[in-house]
Amino acid sequence: MLQQQHLILISAALQYWTEEMDLEDSKIFEIYAGSDKIELKWREADIQRLRMQLLTAQLRYAVCQSNATSVKNSRLFSTIEAATQVLGDESDQLGAVLVIDPAI
Repeated sequence: MLQQQHLILISAALQYWTEEMDLEDSKIFEIYAGSDKIELKWREADIQRLRMQLLTAQLRYAVCQSNATSVKNSRLFSTIEAATQVLGDESDQLGAVLVIDPAI
């Protein structure tokens, strides 16, 4: 399950990518993304904005229907443990929600 430490790792990887990779080289992105169907051009400013969004996001958890297309109730939980206590049956799933500050 996605946790805050994972967001920090992703942010660090993004910083490494910005510093060590040629952002103009679309082939290198294809290699690491595992697909040649993605045609994205990343600018350093885009990556830094994403890093800031990840680092400042509030990570919350929701109890979802078994098909993971809707939540069972509108409450978001600040911990996995709190959300787990509300699971209704074995078919319920936990979902991770990133609440992003719109100013970033």
